[in-house]
Amino acid sequence: MAKVPVARRYASALLELASEQKKLEPIHGSLSWLSAAFDQSETLRQALLNPGVKLKERRAVIEALAQKEGWDQLFKNFVMLLLDRDRLRYVREIAEDFSAGVDEKAGRVRARVSSATALSDAQLAEVKAALAKMTGKEVLVETSVDEALIGGVVARVGGSIYDGSVRTQLKRMREAILKEV
Repeated sequence: MAKVPVARRYASALLELASEQKKLEPIHGSLSWLSAAFDQSETLRQALLNPGVKLKERRAVIEALAQKEGWDQLFKNFVMLLLDRDRLRYVREIAEDFSAGVDEKAGRVRARVSSATALSDAQLAEVKAALAKMTGKEVLVETSVDEALIGGVVARVGGSIYDGSVRTQLKRMREAILKEV
């Protein structure tokens, strides 16, 4: 989750409203799209965040985006509120917190798995099953390769790290040997 308290509050409020209105998935998609658009388009960021651009013009940009992307009225109102309160700069953090809330409501957890080499589909399925058993939730996995691990995997789930790498095992053996000397 993002470390910006104001983002957490806005994400929590939107999550509650979207859940009440049974619009979690469409709102989630729109918020993810807006966050990605902010990351990818300097022009969009400048148009919406620049105080030199009149508020009326920035609202018109949001209206155009809402029309083009088919945003739900709740989401459009939310984005307008962010604009009016000068909080659009936190859209990435709000999107991260909102996604975490959606995952929690759906009984999912996200995991980042690093391995020394790319995992095969069978290995990935095995890692997902082990993490699902440990967490009791459906696991969505994002993988990466870190050759420094030598072998094995390191999984980060929420605030927990499950380290089954050869690098860590070698480090522990080294420490045990040095401790005995």
